[in-house]
Amino acid sequence: MKKLILSLCLLFNISIHAQTVIEYDFMEASSASYLTAGWWTPATTATWATNTSVSPTTSAVIYGSGNGSSIAESDWYSMPNVTGLSATSQYQFKFKLASRSFTSTAAATRGLDAADLIEVQVSTTGGITYVSELRITGNNNAQWLYTATGAITHNANGTFTNSAAPAGDVYQSQPGVTLGVPINTGYSTVTLNLPMGITQVAVDIFCKVNSAGEEWWIDNIELIKLYSLPVELTEFTATKYSEYNVLKWQTASEHNNSHFLLERTSTGNFTEKDVINISTGAGNSTQLIDYTFVDTDAPSAINYYQLTQVDYDGNFKQYGPISIDNRTHKFIVRTINLIGQLVTEDYRGIVIVIYDDGTSAKKLQ
Repeated sequence: MKKLILSLCLLFNISIHAQTVIEYDFMEASSASYLTAGWWTPATTATWATNTSVSPTTSAVIYGSGNGSSIAESDWYSMPNVTGLSATSQYQFKFKLASRSFTSTAAATRGLDAADLIEVQVSTTGGITYVSELRITGNNNAQWLYTATGAITHNANGTFTNSAAPAGDVYQSQPGVTLGVPINTGYSTVTLNLPMGITQVAVDIFCKVNSAGEEWWIDNIELIKLYSLPVELTEFTATKYSEYNVLKWQTASEHNNSHFLLERTSTGNFTEKDVINISTGAGNSTQLIDYTFVDTDAPSAINYYQLTQVDYDGNFKQYGPISIDNRTHKFIVRTINLIGQLVTEDYRGIVIVIYDDGTSAKKLQ
């Protein structure tokens, strides 16, 4: 029994279409997927508080008490190692950042300056070694809200970036305390694009303040898997058997996937097609999923198959076409003798018959 397998090779660009949060720490005890995330050495000035937050009601905070460079005013907010990442997928580490002064509201040192910093440190070795990727410092006693318009994105490729908050970015946080014009453009959204090919990641956010009224606030930490397409299709094949064709496709991940349409035409023109199968999608998945359909009604022709993936919102993407030759009869296109000369049906002797599918055979005529 002859088998013919045709494969479609699929290439993907890293362009963001959809995403899934796979780990998170929103600081509320009931919504922490990073089960052991937290301050490395919790101290009086590194804790959690409810003065401000992105998701109600808690944020992580480290604040200054006027002790200068005291070790009690620096700490790591640590996210433990996450394993099982797909080496063919893109991931982001993201969190919200604010600078406020709920402690020491009258201190002349309130707000963050150049000596105050956070530093995002990334490990892809299971937490054995860390690389400092991004540092953000204060600037001129800056303060800003979680809703500030400023954002910073860094490609975590081992190249260190040092960024200062916008100068004079201040916010009047207490009645009667004038801190300046509320520009409010500080780095509220911090994003690290993690390198492709990683299978595990751990992240530490090192935080430091050194004077009264200086505070770093952190909330809504997320590890996000990005999708270049709603479906990561790894295989689309057609196999010919004596009485039917078997169509198979496989997905590595699915996002918002409603269903697949499998279409066939024997003309090669997909405006003249038949929908021969509708397969329900997985919706959202990060596991390998195999789909199979057996086509027992393929006409005796060259059949072309196209796969259409449809989102819940109606958007779609097409894969293929791939083809299988199901013709049962071959047609002779020419007959030649053993020295390559064209001959007619009246010729007697051994000839070579050449068929329309490119095959040939010797026979006695």
